Amino acid sequence: MASVLGALSDSSLPKRVKLELFETGKTTPDNRPFVVGVVNRLNLLWRWWKIIGHASHPIAHIHTCSGFTFFLDGVLLILAKIRGASTVLHIHGARFDSFLDNLGFVKKWIVHWLTTQADVVVVLSEDWKVRLSERLPEANLKVVANGVPRLPGTRKNANSTAPTFLFLGNLCRRKGVDILLEATEKSQTAWKLELAGGEEEPGFSSWTQDQIAQRKLANRVSLLGPVVGEAKNKLLKEADGFVLPSLAEGLPMALLEAMAAQLPVVVTRVGAMPEVIDDNINGILIPPQDANALASALDQLALNPQLREQLGQVAAETCELRYGIERMVDALSTIYDNLHTGKRI
Repeated sequence: MASVLGALSDSSLPKRVKLELFETGKTTPDNRPFVVGVVNRLNLLWRWWKIIGHASHPIAHIHTCSGFTFFLDGVLLILAKIRGASTVLHIHGARFDSFLDNLGFVKKWIVHWLTTQADVVVVLSEDWKVRLSERLPEANLKVVANGVPRLPGTRKNANSTAPTFLFLGNLCRRKGVDILLEATEKSQTAWKLELAGGEEEPGFSSWTQDQIAQRKLANRVSLLGPVVGEAKNKLLKEADGFVLPSLAEGLPMALLEAMAAQLPVVVTRVGAMPEVIDDNINGILIPPQDANALASALDQLALNPQLREQLGQVAAETCELRYGIERMVDALSTIYDNLHTGKRI
């Protein structure tokens, strides 16, 4: 969500609407007393109440995901409705369908009710619209795919001897990091791998480092930790390909960023990624949890610089046409305009 909001704040959207970003993330330390957390949350709600009340014809666009966060964001939604604002609930996350399926009766009813209170519920792809329409039949679901800006600068020349593939995302089993390490061990070509991202599972970085050592991959795999901003752009410019073997996804910004950087991509057939990637046209699709298929796909790209260049170029063209940040801005502006004029959308 942070990447999406960052891209939108740097787009033309602030020129089209009066845009005010409101941070709802946790700002207190993990070991803070419970009462401190309550006071900070009440203060956040009070600031939200004042901001919505001072705006003329306000639209509250709330980005949310699964878990307890959704219910906290639901409070923001209801306060905005009480204040007379139009409301947009923007659902991110790879497992929102599983989140709904595993809720008890009362919590599931609350989620259903909250989504019907939103004027629009934004989802990231047609696949997610189908999944959530089955679970939230009364919600007004609209598809707005994530968008990314063009990557500034130019890419380096392809490495024809030992190409480097970049993994960009939180380190966890859901992202297929364990499968990726297994594929690296099974590969027939000595390509290199860079793992960039923070932890989604506590202790997973240490586990990954141990796996790299146990599999004797220290000369091929680099664990970089969280990378953002210009450092991330540098990695994208210098990589020879991108890999994301996730088990579950929404529409990952990292995939779109890699495509915008003209990288050939290898991703799994999960979430919205098969809607983005046409196999062997603008990337390579593989089954999830298949280390052999993953190793084979990366070996194929490693041995064929021309194929890497061809797939990367088509990926960049696809991204510009369908997933550029200004296309996302156009879609959101249409929603905002219709809410402002009271049209049914």
